[in-house]
Amino acid sequence: MNDRHRFWQRALRLLALGVPRGASPALLGNDQSLQHESWLRSLQKEKDRFIDWHDRLTDIPFVIIDMETTGFSPQQGDEILAMAAAKTVNGLVTGTYMTLVKPEKPIPEHISDLTGIEAKDVVFAPPLAEALRTFVPFISAGVLVGYHIGHDLSFLRHVLWRHYRQKWSWRFVDMQPIVSLVRHPCPTLDDALACYGIDCPRRHTADGDVEAMVKLWAILLGELRELGIETLHDLYAALSRH
Repeated sequence: MNDRHRFWQRALRLLALGVPRGASPALLGNDQSLQHESWLRSLQKEKDRFIDWHDRLTDIPFVIIDMETTGFSPQQGDEILAMAAAKTVNGLVTGTYMTLVKPEKPIPEHISDLTGIEAKDVVFAPPLAEALRTFVPFISAGVLVGYHIGHDLSFLRHVLWRHYRQKWSWRFVDMQPIVSLVRHPCPTLDDALACYGIDCPRRHTADGDVEAMVKLWAILLGELRELGIETLHDLYAALSRH
């Protein structure tokens, strides 16, 4: 079998998995591309998952996520240093995920001061493209939750498109407007944690922040229930009016 024939075999397999025709040649042009197929297949299947709008919040799997990054703009070259997530149902954790990520550029000193992540910590960490192949299937298990989750989603969307030409389209909810809905405005996660008396001894670490947000999310579910907000539809409707 010649190289051209192998190329088109791989291309057709990837297209069958839903990879766009403009996908990176790196996925099509070498034997390592075959290792991506099972991950891409699971990603495509999870994309077709359906959570009914009228499912009760206590029955829906919510995945709480957090990322530590070198800045606020992936388009300007800022990178992910750590990713963490916790699967929850009715506020109870059913699974956790955590990984450091080896960046392509040196970590700025002020980021190391903030997160505690230094160059020596990421020497043996997986590169981002490799970490995504385990992180994305894990978080695809439900509705994403985070505090100011737009920051995390901007990086997730950017890197998925950059590395795999995949678009992120899962449902998500932001805890910040929910806190404002049930209690009073808390512009930052620190404000919300202080308001609810939740300790976060490992603040600005991905898994430490996720652990604190798990506690916050469990409390918020109870407060939403007290307000008569019981389904995903109820929640989105209440947030749209707030």
